[in-house]
This record gives sequence, structure tokens and C-alpha cells, in this order.
Amino acid sequence: MKTKSLVWIFAAMGLFFFLFSAGECRADAADAADTADTGKSVKTVPVSLDLERLSKELERVGEMGNGRNYLTIMVDLPQRLPDEYKLFALVLDRDRAPIRKISGFMFDPELKGKNHVWFYFFLYAPGMRRHELPRGAFPGAYSGDYIKFILQKGNETVLEKVVKRYDEWGSEKTPLIVNIPMPPAEIPGYLELKDYTFFAKGDYRKPGGYFVEGTIVGHNNGAWMYFVPTSDIQGQEPEPEVKLPTSRGWLELANGRTHQMMEGSAPVKPYVNGWWDGKGYFHPDPVKVQ
Repeated sequence: MKTKSLVWIFAAMGLFFFLFSAGECRADAADAADTADTGKSVKTVPVSLDLERLSKELERVGEMGNGRNYLTIMVDLPQRLPDEYKLFALVLDRDRAPIRKISGFMFDPELKGKNHVWFYFFLYAPGMRRHELPRGAFPGAYSGDYIKFILQKGNETVLEKVVKRYDEWGSEKTPLIVNIPMPPAEIPGYLELKDYTFFAKGDYRKPGGYFVEGTIVGHNNGAWMYFVPTSDIQGQEPEPEVKLPTSRGWLELANGRTHQMMEGSAPVKPYVNGWWDGKGYFHPDPVKVQ
């Protein structure tokens, strides 16, 4: 009798533990389903982007700050950009060609509950030294007639939008600072040596030919006045079939000043020795920052 009782007791305990374990498994499965329903596992749920709504919002960009050498605009996104998407913007001239000397990048102010992003645009041309012709109503100024937005998913362009907007850049009739916010005083990026053009990190364009990494620096007066290199010369360019230098000399990296060999002045470091071709483009020789 005692043996039968013990058998029943152990059988009852085994059944209890079996039912308890089954209940726990069902509870874990239910919790997993709830997590998926509430969107907590966002990494496993594909996120779609409403390109039509985004295109309409890009038509209603708002100006945040502007001055002689900068422009800050705001885009109100219909939703936050998924990680695999990147939004770029370029300032175009009246022929819808990007203005080389004006660079820009996106900035997220991370406002709680808002999907706003800003775009900082700036002109870096110390002393207005440049190779392309002036564009605009005032001598020495650039004319920006459009802003082009480019949305990429990975390496694929999924949306392009051109918005008409007129701005004068570099005109002495415009105050250095009209209103803020403006781009930061220090902007990292890449300096192309051929015509002393600076592209910010985050610009849609990438440096070509020979370039130097570094930072342009301003003095909180709405202008960026000099470049500080942080690397030696990078990149490459094809060897010219016919090398016809119009002059030899050096390029000073801080402000883009150029000097010919026959001048009596000494180079100011950091600088690059080289030569200019018939188009006025500079070619380093040797390929080294001095």
C-alpha cells in the first residue's frame, strides 16, 4: 500500500512539472509575439519610406539662417530616415550645375518628437580666389538659383528633387551675418589641390585628383578663412601625355595663395610645390606636403 502511494505521489509531481513547463513556453511565445506587435524588435521589421510625401516636403524647405557666405535651411521629414538612407543637397547655378566652391552637409538637431533636419551650406573662397567666372548681379559674387536634393539607399539613388531658390553668395553688399544658425566654426573635409576647392565630409561630391584631408576654420564672423591639413596628399591623377607647365611655384594650403619660383618671398608652411597647366590647374610635384 505504501509503495502504491509513493508511486502516485511521484507521478503527480511529474505531471505538475510537465504542465508548468508547457505553460512557461506558451508565455514566452506570447511575449515574443507581443514584442513584434508593439514594434520593439525594429531591426527585424523592414521600414518603408514614403517617397511621395518626402518629395512634397522638399518643396517646402524653410530658411533658418543666412549670411554672405552661408545658408541654413530646414527640411520637415514625414518620418525619420531609416539607417540605410542618406539625404544630400547641392547648390546649383542657373544652368543647374553644382557650384564648386559651395559645399554642404546634413545636420540632425535631434529635436524631441520632431523629424526636422538642417542643411548647412557654405562658401569657402579666401580672398575670392577661384577659376570659374563670377555668376550673379554683383561683381565677385556667385548666384545660386536652385537646390538639388538627392536621396540614396545604399549606393542607389532613389529620389532627386530640384527646388528653385535664389541666393547671392560672396557679395560684399550682403552682411557677413544676417541671422543664425550658421554652420560650425570648424568643418572637416577634403581640399582638392587643382583649384583649391573644399568639400565638407557629408557632401554628395567626393574629391577627385590630388587632395588633402583637413579642416576649414572660421572666427564666428560668418566666414571661413583658412585650412588646416591633417594628412599628406592623397588620391591620384593620370600622367599628362604632354606636360606643358605655364609656370612653376607653390600653393600655400592655409589660404590658397600661390607664388611663382621667381618671386623673392619664401614659402609659408604648409605648402605644396608644383606647376600650373594651360587651364590654370595646379599639379603637385613632388606629391608631398612641405
